[in-house]
Amino acid sequence: MQSRAQTVIIGGGIAGASIAWHLAKLGRKDVLVLEQGALVSGTTSHAPGLIGQLRSSAPLTQLLRESVSIYRDLRLDGERGFFEVGSLRLASTAARMAELKRQKQFADRCGLEARLLTTAEALDLFPLMDPAGVEGAIFMPTDGSATAPVLAGAMIRAAQELGVTFSPQTRVTGLEIARGAIRSLKTSRGPVETETLVLASGIWSPAIGRMMNVTVPLTPMEHQYVETGPVAALVGKTLPNLRDPDSLVYLRQKGDALVIGGYERNPRAFRAAIPQSDNPTVLSFDQQQFAPLLTAAARRVPEVGRQSVTRQICGLESFTPDGGFLLGPVPSVQGVWTACGFCAHGVSGGGGVGKFLAEWIVSGSPTLDLSGMQVSRFDRHSWDEQEIARRAAAVYSTYYDITEPTAD
Repeated sequence: MQSRAQTVIIGGGIAGASIAWHLAKLGRKDVLVLEQGALVSGTTSHAPGLIGQLRSSAPLTQLLRESVSIYRDLRLDGERGFFEVGSLRLASTAARMAELKRQKQFADRCGLEARLLTTAEALDLFPLMDPAGVEGAIFMPTDGSATAPVLAGAMIRAAQELGVTFSPQTRVTGLEIARGAIRSLKTSRGPVETETLVLASGIWSPAIGRMMNVTVPLTPMEHQYVETGPVAALVGKTLPNLRDPDSLVYLRQKGDALVIGGYERNPRAFRAAIPQSDNPTVLSFDQQQFAPLLTAAARRVPEVGRQSVTRQICGLESFTPDGGFLLGPVPSVQGVWTACGFCAHGVSGGGGVGKFLAEWIVSGSPTLDLSGMQVSRFDRHSWDEQEIARRAAAVYSTYYDITEPTAD
């Protein structure tokens, strides 16, 4: 392995791949990406794959729109990784319907196509759902579904073609800081000198941060979902993704099957040591923990209750104390940047994160205002790991709560 690179990225998932590719496109091609396991392992390998764009802030919405724009053209050996099937968000209460109306106004201001639908119109788009109690919906036609490993793989190959080096099975064991700046990394395959280090290392980011006495405020949260066997009613059909936030669940079509997940009110933060395995971000599935979500999904989509479950995933997702991304330079160590803490938006955000962070690194500022996502916003806090975990769990448990959009 090379002993020096202008830029080193820790993490070979979708964020690290995107950052590397976009840096190379901007002319910074002396880039080395380190991954402790196989490339495109970690959280990227088991992402549920729902790509949404409308969020509570304008900059984040624009970042996610940029991801979709990038993903539309990506192919890996001719295989697409993004499918623009659209998404439906249901309202089962008057308060939720009022939120959807605010979201429609916000989408219009952001230039994102959105349509308010009656219950009957929503049923036309997703005929498997039971419309009982539904007051209406919002439809985002340019949302979609992703196969995250395909998208990440396409960006890795494009980056390699531009000269970027990827080194899998390479564990970072230490960092050298001199005069307040990054100087080199110690790895399982030897030392690497660098002047720019990017932490796109997901749930491992806090551990990397501790190597330089920096707190990276995120906590791994357990997120579970299941896949059903083939559903006859889906054959030959393409349905949009479905979110029923009042029931805390989401569903998406995957071929002739359904993917079902959600955000329970009693989530689990992962506080143990990260296990040493082929994919430490995959844990044992807890059927009892998931049962209320599966029941809720079956109420909204009765076909769920008639299907066998063929795949169960309990994966770790990085959540932050305020639900925002952790992007930008680390104030206390010159040359170190973060790109983590995506709060279940890692695939949705990966493309845009790569573009705008690469701009920031190369030119000193991104073309999108990322001030609200800067990691430096946490500098005034002195939270310990327990408090960070408590706040991250609160973000997870209120993931589908009603919110007001903000301009920043």
